[in-house]
Amino acid sequence: MTKTFRLAGLLRLRKLQEDQASASLARANDNRKSHARRLASARGELADSASDAGSAAALSAAAAARAASRSLLLELRSLATTLEAEADSAQAVLLEAKTAASSLEKLEERHQLDSVSAELLAEQGFLDELALSRRKGAE
Repeated sequence: MTKTFRLAGLLRLRKLQEDQASASLARANDNRKSHARRLASARGELADSASDAGSAAALSAAAAARAASRSLLLELRSLATTLEAEADSAQAVLLEAKTAASSLEKLEERHQLDSVSAELLAEQGFLDELALSRRKGAE
């Protein structure tokens, strides 16, 4: 009978942490891509805006609209930078979780190999003893 891996509970925890980190990275990447689409859309809408000024009031309104648009674009770029940082952080957390799980997986594999070797050695000892006892009985 194979001995159970004593760190199996910790390995399950590490795998769960890896899954959670992977989900966080997926959300961060989705947020980043969604925001990039919104930013491109806002730029497109601003590029399509009319720039004809028929009067001084229209020119003043256009200048105010451009200033507001510039402010909006700066905020959107700032948010994009924040979302990029969050995605990078989520990537780092995932890498750390994978590393932690990987070392435990290697220990588990080694434990399984050692257990199988011990079982085979015990079985071989039993067979040798059985063959020896039959030989003694035949003599």
